[in-house]
Amino acid sequence: MKQAFTITTLEDWRTLAKDLAKILIPGHIFALKGDLGAGKTTFVQALAEAMGSKSTPKSPTFSLMRTYGVKTASGIKRLIHVDAYRIETDEDFRVLDLDEELASGDAVLALEWPERVDGWIKKHEKHVLMFSIVQKGETRIATLEQN
Repeated sequence: MKQAFTITTLEDWRTLAKDLAKILIPGHIFALKGDLGAGKTTFVQALAEAMGSKSTPKSPTFSLMRTYGVKTASGIKRLIHVDAYRIETDEDFRVLDLDEELASGDAVLALEWPERVDGWIKKHEKHVLMFSIVQKGETRIATLEQN
């Protein structure tokens, strides 16, 4: 199933994030695709807010991974935000132990640049929410595809 969302304001990101936060369960992965500046980190910021985080996510481009405390009715306590832009191989990615983190039963993952770790992500298809963002001027078109 594919759904498309037109986003022109920060409030549109917040509305989308609130709606998506309601369907998340522990172990879900948001695979966020899009060019630089498309809004991947902005979406993660809105999602963290919608999930009750007191912290505002920052791009983890150089740290690779950041974790934020959240609290949802479905038992999610952590939002893990990973930027795989600098990852060169799936093996480099595996050292982050995300399989173990997701298996803990209290976390979801927002993964920027999932195409960099395609082999890893394919093993998690049933939990992936593929989120592609296309920038058209100031407007973004976000397409959500659930596997």
